[in-house]
Amino acid sequence: MYKCKHILIAIAIPLLLSACNGQDAEKAAENEQALTEYRDYVTSFETDSLSEVEMRALQQSADDSTAWETEKAKLQEMYDERRERVEKNLEELTSEQQAEAQQLEQRYNNALATREQQYRDASHRYRLRRDLLGLEIKEDDLSDVTAANIGATYDRFVTNLQQNAEKYKDRDWELIEGWWSALNSRYRTLEGKLQSGTKKIVQQAQNQYKEIRPKVDINGNEE
Repeated sequence: MYKCKHILIAIAIPLLLSACNGQDAEKAAENEQALTEYRDYVTSFETDSLSEVEMRALQQSADDSTAWETEKAKLQEMYDERRERVEKNLEELTSEQQAEAQQLEQRYNNALATREQQYRDASHRYRLRRDLLGLEIKEDDLSDVTAANIGATYDRFVTNLQQNAEKYKDRDWELIEGWWSALNSRYRTLEGKLQSGTKKIVQQAQNQYKEIRPKVDINGNEE
């Protein structure tokens, strides 16, 4: 009987050890998978900048002040889900894995700050364009400017420019120059369809622009 007990113990111990090792290996694999998914999400987020389509959708939303916060909350929720799966068993990770998890958190925060700045820059750009041209952002080629509204568009452009010239910074003037050039190109396309009264409005606006622009130096300061 005593011998049988020893035999049973000898058989049971390897089985128990094997089961424990199997559980440990399975747990380690789960932790590694969680870390991999966390790493993949952060890496993808770093390389995936806010697209023009996304920025326009945010800018055109009914409440621009909360559009980015709503988008940011969605991004944070997806991030937190992956981060929490790693942190739940953080003490079971190797020191190298724990260090990587900390680095991933910093990388995500940096990428999020970059994404937020992209949105703020785009939001500023679209608001400025809308103020000057009076158009929602649909097409970059100003195809929304027609023979019927081009006179009013020119008038609005130079009126706003005159009122706010001293507030514009160098980056604003670069944008303004681009939109002015595009507007003039659109005028040349439509010129044959325009009435003499509209052409006169455009010419007056072009003269006003020439008067306003030389008064401002490259840094947006009045000379």
